[in-house]
Amino acid sequence: MNRKYPSIEKLTRYLDGELSVQESNEIRSRFEQSDEGRKELDQLEIIWGLADRLTRMENINRQKARKKVDSRLTPSKDRWTIFRQSFQKAAAILIIPVLVFSGYLFLREGNGQFVEQEFVATYGTRSALLLPDGSKVWLNSGSKLKYGQDFNRDGRTVFLTGEAFFDVAANESKPFDVVTGMFTVRAVGTEFNVFSYEENEFETSLEEGQTEIFLSRTQNPDDLKLKMRPGQRVVFDQHEGRLVLSDVDVSQFSTWRDGKLSFRNTPVYEVIMKMERWFNVDIELKDPELLNYRYTAVFENETVLQALEMLSFSSPIKYKIAPGEKLQDGTHAKSKIEISIRN
Repeated sequence: MNRKYPSIEKLTRYLDGELSVQESNEIRSRFEQSDEGRKELDQLEIIWGLADRLTRMENINRQKARKKVDSRLTPSKDRWTIFRQSFQKAAAILIIPVLVFSGYLFLREGNGQFVEQEFVATYGTRSALLLPDGSKVWLNSGSKLKYGQDFNRDGRTVFLTGEAFFDVAANESKPFDVVTGMFTVRAVGTEFNVFSYEENEFETSLEEGQTEIFLSRTQNPDDLKLKMRPGQRVVFDQHEGRLVLSDVDVSQFSTWRDGKLSFRNTPVYEVIMKMERWFNVDIELKDPELLNYRYTAVFENETVLQALEMLSFSSPIKYKIAPGEKLQDGTHAKSKIEISIRN
C-alpha cells in the first residue's frame, strides 16, 4: 500500500516530541494504515529512544550528528529511503548489544557498580522489551519498568509503574514477581496484564497460566494470597479497600498492544483517564452528570478529535480543544480538552 511519508524534518520533530497532538496523530495515522507501517514506526521510536539515552550518557551532540547525516542527503535521492536505511543501520549497531544486554542501558553509581536497569514508555507511545530470562514485556503509554542487579539470579522481580503485558518464560524454580505500589503479581509461565499507574490503583487480568496476588509490603506472601485462573480479572476497590475477582473476556484489556484502545461498558472516568494517556492530552469533565455515562468503543487509527466525535455520536456531549502552547524549550504543552453536556 503506498503511503505518503512525512518530511525528515517533521519526522525527527515527531520523534523528539516537538509536534502538537494533532500533528503527531497525523503522522501516526500515516504509518498505521498497515501492520508493516505500524511496526516500522514502533522500530523508529524504539531506536530513537535508545539513541537519546546514548546521547545523554556519552555527551554526544545529536544535532551535529543529524546535520552530518542531512549533509549526505542529495535532492536526487529518495530522502525517506535514506532516512529509513540510516535507522536500520543504527538498529544493527544498537539492537545487537541490546539483545546481548537484554535491551537495557546500565544505570551506575559513582563507583561504577551496576545498580538497576530501567525502561520508560513516554506518553503517546508503546514499547516492547525482552528480559534476560527470555520473558517478553509490552509497556503502555506513560509506564516505567525496572529491575535490580539480582534479576534472574535467585528470583525474577520487576517493578512496574503504569501498565504492561507480560509473557513470562516458564521457570518453576524462579517465580516471576511484578511489584506495584500496593500489590505483587507472581507467575511462573504466564500471560497477563497489569495496570497500576498510581499508588492505590491496581488491576490485573490473566490470559494464560496461573498467577497469585499478595500485598507488596508483606513479609509473608501467604498472609494474603489470591489465586487467579485464565479468564479472570482482579481490581482493587478503593472505596471498600479490597480486591474484587470476576470472570470476564480478558482480551479486551490487552488490545492496546496492537494499537487499539478498547472500552466495553466502561465508566466515563476510566475512559477519560485512558484517553489522556493514549493521546497525551488533558481532559476535564465540566458537568458532574457525565460521571454516570458508560461507553463501548474501539479506537485504532483515530486521532483524538475523531475519538471525541465517535463518543459524541453515542451520548449528548460537546467538547472544546485548546491546543498546547509552544514552550521555551521548543516542545509543546499538552492540548487541553473540556467535555460538557450538549443542550
